[in-house]
Amino acid sequence: MKTKTVWHSGPPPEIGWWPASRYGDINSLRFYDGRLWSESLCEYDPLSMVKLLGNIVAYDQDRIQWTERWWLK
Repeated sequence: MKTKTVWHSGPPPEIGWWPASRYGDINSLRFYDGRLWSESLCEYDPLSMVKLLGNIVAYDQDRIQWTERWWLK
């Protein structure tokens, strides 16, 4: 049975990569640096995009929500 994704506002519990989105997209990944979210990417983006987008600060920080890391389950 599939459980419903629960989205949270505010900062996640630790620095790192999180499923985080403005639109409830579980495949949207962002880096949280302890203060700000990066632009989003997906798990299939090439490493060059990860390095680039992981260092660009996203706009509308207050609209970004995060959920549990699906890759740790």
